[in-house]
Amino acid sequence: MRVLRALGIGLLAIAALFAILVWVTAPSAKPGQLLLQPKTDFTKGRLFAYVAPWGGETLAMTRGWSRVADRMIIDLRQFPGNTRIRWRWPLFAPRVGPGVWGYNFVAYDNYDGGPTEQPVQPTRVRDLKVLRQQFRWSLANRWGDANVLTEFYLRTNTTDVDAKPIEIGWFLHTPASTRRFFEKSRLVGRYVDPQGRRWIVRIADRFCMFALEVPGDLPSGELDMLHALRWLQQRGLVTGNEWFWGVAIGAEPVRGVGDMTLHAWKVDRQ
Repeated sequence: MRVLRALGIGLLAIAALFAILVWVTAPSAKPGQLLLQPKTDFTKGRLFAYVAPWGGETLAMTRGWSRVADRMIIDLRQFPGNTRIRWRWPLFAPRVGPGVWGYNFVAYDNYDGGPTEQPVQPTRVRDLKVLRQQFRWSLANRWGDANVLTEFYLRTNTTDVDAKPIEIGWFLHTPASTRRFFEKSRLVGRYVDPQGRRWIVRIADRFCMFALEVPGDLPSGELDMLHALRWLQQRGLVTGNEWFWGVAIGAEPVRGVGDMTLHAWKVDRQ
């Protein structure tokens, strides 16, 4: 009986601590801001924001929690600048794919099927003239961690949003668990971008990943995504006949509590 009582007290204490954690870390919006709930669209012009806790939804133990775990605070005047992405998950990474709880992102144009306020049309990869982005972000991850990822899909036609033969992404911050997943994936090659930065490129299933050769963060800078696409064409991973719709940047929560602030983001697509 004493053992059961002690166990019960222990479980109640854990539940109480968890409830306190939920209350203390709950984000809130100030005047001029919008608190974006999970699986709710927000669009302004050619920009789109979405909170997608897909990893948490795949596990029975976290399915209910996935409805309240992640939030995004949008500055209605500066969007996409000053966007804050906050996550609250267990202290361990999920055993789902590369081990993330979801992907909470800001997108430019039609990244993954979400229609933007201003309608956009796809462009064949071979017809792209310019595709680059400039970004600046920061991470508060003392009590947790997340991938900072910018990515896009290429599609084989203009009507089926699921016809995605390849997903191409750049890790701008990579936790240890993701780096291990990356290192186990098939090597494509080593890529040097126009700024002289060296990247290792690997692919797992249909996910083609760029990560800095020397592990570390890239909190600001420019990515010439078209230059990388042409490099992938030379290696046969991209044909040039695929359709490009849009690109996203955001956080993939891996564990614990934290937040990412997207201070500035600009995409140039021609």
